[in-house]
Amino acid sequence: MANPISSDLMEELYAQALSDPQLPRPNPTTAFWQLPPHPSMSETQSTELRAITDYAIIGSGVTGCSMAKTLLDSSPSASTSVTVFEARKLTSGATGRNGGLLTNFVPGHFKHLIDQFGHEQAVKIARFANRTLEKMHSLANSSDEFREASVVRRTLDVIAFDDDQSFNDEKEGFKLYEECVPEEAGKTQILTTEELATKYNVKAKSGAILFPNGAFWPYRLITRLWAQLKEQNASRLSIETGTPVTEISFDPSNTTYPYVLTTPRGVIRASRILHATNGYSGHLLPGLRGKIYPLRGTMSSQKPPTAFGKHGHAITWSRVGGGSFDPCTSVIDLGLYYSNQNPNSGDVFIGGEKARLNEIFISDDSVVGVPCEENIRTKLPKCYTKGWEDSSEHQVRNVWSGIMGFTGDRLPLIGKLPASATGREGNGGEWIAAGFNGYGMPLCWSSGEAVAKMVLGQDVSDFLPDSFVVTEERLGAASMSFAKAIDGLLSGYV
Repeated sequence: MANPISSDLMEELYAQALSDPQLPRPNPTTAFWQLPPHPSMSETQSTELRAITDYAIIGSGVTGCSMAKTLLDSSPSASTSVTVFEARKLTSGATGRNGGLLTNFVPGHFKHLIDQFGHEQAVKIARFANRTLEKMHSLANSSDEFREASVVRRTLDVIAFDDDQSFNDEKEGFKLYEECVPEEAGKTQILTTEELATKYNVKAKSGAILFPNGAFWPYRLITRLWAQLKEQNASRLSIETGTPVTEISFDPSNTTYPYVLTTPRGVIRASRILHATNGYSGHLLPGLRGKIYPLRGTMSSQKPPTAFGKHGHAITWSRVGGGSFDPCTSVIDLGLYYSNQNPNSGDVFIGGEKARLNEIFISDDSVVGVPCEENIRTKLPKCYTKGWEDSSEHQVRNVWSGIMGFTGDRLPLIGKLPASATGREGNGGEWIAAGFNGYGMPLCWSSGEAVAKMVLGQDVSDFLPDSFVVTEERLGAASMSFAKAIDGLLSGYV
């Protein structure tokens, strides 16, 4: 079948992926998760910037928080300093704009991971994700305050499938996953469409898979962790919100603090730089443009009718399959939706993409695309068999966008950056943890921890998959090209 995407549109998509994502926009759409903002940390900054810092972390989401905590916990010296730079308000990027799910993406993709990276790496990726999810639960349950604020809970994900191919592929993936990761055996349930409708009130065209997961309020947890870190390390940790890093240069004449970071508030020198900017990474790392690229996602919070009930303490919902592409409008439905319900308020959070192709690979979260908003506002009533007959109570409280970071091979980039990625001469002092491909919660915390430990010279081979590590060879591989990524994205629809 001929590719229905015009050559002009394909050229536009390639140009988007290879362009400078620029800084996070100063006026992003309002994410429900970030209301109200943290009273003391949202816009925190020092009276003036330090002149020097041992470690500069760029980004204040889950990954940056993990980096900072690991560095501070592992460097007890009172003289060791960490400075965190955030272009906007604290935790205002993907962490503060996401779906609120603690879900392992690996089981459904397990066969693909084996085919691409081998059995050993697939198993290690699975255990890395499970390790990370347990870390998130542990952090959220580390105090009564954190537990209550983050509304953390263990749930069952009800995954409905809207085409037979997706259903059969993921059934095979889950089966292989349980065989190869024996500690996970016996957790998967397979339901027919009739069983799904009867037991869980969910519509599907092909069937369902049930698997344990979790849900929480990410912004509330991470901002409270930042507050805790600041209180415990007042003299060592500086958090500079509203302070984008606009330029990085390398000065070999200063062997201790060779990196010069320019911001609108002044210049600071650093010994090491840790990048935690995900979809925006290409701005300061020009060699990664096209290797890691932004993808704009859509999220919403909605009030369901009373008759729908409250299920948020026990269940989350996902939909897979049934994607489509309309060559006349260039609108693509990626066929992936994810939702959970606040167990206290009953509000439902749902996200997923139906967008014009030229409005996907962009880094502007100040707007929501028209097809995205129209789709997400009307999606929920179509997913359930009952409870939505009287739609008069249904209210869409908020719709917002957020920027994710994707890679060609769909794995994160973890480790020391080569000069080809930074575009700067240097001493190997720039590191990265980014490119989570929409699955930040099972990847970010352990990725940030791994990078911080690598910076400190510690061995992380016991938990970090080799396939995640940044190398010149990996960055130059065909599997990392945007051509590979766009082919994978569109293969099911065009």
